[in-house]
Amino acid sequence: MHRNIIFGPPGTGKTTHLLKIVEKELRENNVAPNKIAYLAFTNQAADEALSRAVSQLNYNTKDFMNFRTLHSLAYRELHLKDENIMDDNDYRYISNKLQIKLSNPNQNIKTYGVGFPDDIFMQIIDGAKIRGLTTENFFNDPNTGHLPGGLPKLKYIDEALIKYKRARNKYDMTDMIVDFNKQHYDLIPNFDVVIIDEAQDLSWLQWKMVERVISNAKRVYIAGDDDQAIYRWAGARPEYLMNMEGTRTILNKSYRLPKLIHAKANKLISRIEDRVDKEWTSRDEKGEINIYPVEQLQKMKEGNWLVLARDRYRLDKLEEDLKIYGYFYERGDRTSINKRIHQAILAWEDVRKGKAVDIKAVRSFYNYIVTGRGVAKEFKEMKNVNKEKLYTYDTLVSDYGLSVNKEKPWFDALRNIPLPKATYVRAVLRRKENIKRAPRIKLSTIHGSKGGEADNVMLLTDLSRKTDAEYWKQRDSERRVFYVGMTRAKNTLNIVRSQSDREFSEAF
Repeated sequence: MHRNIIFGPPGTGKTTHLLKIVEKELRENNVAPNKIAYLAFTNQAADEALSRAVSQLNYNTKDFMNFRTLHSLAYRELHLKDENIMDDNDYRYISNKLQIKLSNPNQNIKTYGVGFPDDIFMQIIDGAKIRGLTTENFFNDPNTGHLPGGLPKLKYIDEALIKYKRARNKYDMTDMIVDFNKQHYDLIPNFDVVIIDEAQDLSWLQWKMVERVISNAKRVYIAGDDDQAIYRWAGARPEYLMNMEGTRTILNKSYRLPKLIHAKANKLISRIEDRVDKEWTSRDEKGEINIYPVEQLQKMKEGNWLVLARDRYRLDKLEEDLKIYGYFYERGDRTSINKRIHQAILAWEDVRKGKAVDIKAVRSFYNYIVTGRGVAKEFKEMKNVNKEKLYTYDTLVSDYGLSVNKEKPWFDALRNIPLPKATYVRAVLRRKENIKRAPRIKLSTIHGSKGGEADNVMLLTDLSRKTDAEYWKQRDSERRVFYVGMTRAKNTLNIVRSQSDREFSEAF
């Protein structure tokens, strides 16, 4: 088995390169598509690779059945079902039973590849498994932090969780990989080709799984970038990638970064000694870098924007300002306009302009029409209707109690929308934002932005007290984080200084 190690600096087309490898294996080496495993760190990365492979290589989704995450592969090979996976209700039940607040460590894994449990107990219990340590050993690590109740309380919680999961045949995401790694090698699926993406983010536990998966493969491709290893705090072991033996390839041309941003990013990352040195070039365009004392919201009138912060609290404050000025934006899986209200507005505007819509759309705006003044009471809930039918304004008036004049725009027709929310939407529309499309402004932590890009990036350099304290202990970790933030920008990088004395000053 030969290992190929591929280092892909930001914007160098790592996914494109890996898909060319897939194509070569299919066309030249006659490998069956189901004998190729493409294992990504996040659902988003796996889905993107699958979608592009299907589109570019003229196969269907079922052919590439092994384009998935490591967690997804473990789930399948252990023959688990959804009811076997621990959910919020399980942790709520245990919390009530123990009278201790516990959070679900599975949250955010599908999006970010790692979980973010809120409580210190689950952080230690799950963190120990990820690192291949006993709960006690991880508890005794000086970097773990203070734990109320000490080791006896932690052991009590850990034992209760184990007992609960065994009794109900339940797994959390980390348990799946633990049990996969316990399987005899004869039970491990055989692949001719294995591709591992974003390898710098894999934990000790995930690397052990990778070693099993590649054990019988003919060719292995391990791709990542140690400079973008920003999950060390969650157990990532980028040194496995950095020290791996095999044929090394460095993708040396960025199709994203212009010259100025490339130079600034390289200057920052070169301050790290323990890294794989990479020679790579930028686009020919110069690009633009601006440094501001405060956010320049007026700059965001046009174009697509990615607003990045190190910590979530900073985005909370920015959201308030964006709403005041009527900007339409996205943060995580939600937009700034309430989802139900958004659907109701779009549906009403479609109907009043003559479009036929389904029952779901009708119900969405009926919810916000005043009973008795815009729709008959007996039709308010739209019960006992044909779910397959499409409904026009005239049909709704004649058969379903609608009495609102179609000349009325949504803010006059949907009077049950709370006034502050309606006022905000009207401000968004006055700014001529297109609410029929995804927002052109996206807010994210730097950790949540990995893999993303935008023409314009606004990088907030504020550090929380906790992050600031960590920065002085582990500067290289923060350098990598802000390097990732900088390298999301395709044209313009706008760096915003902190209003406090806690900031990542190396960004300037």
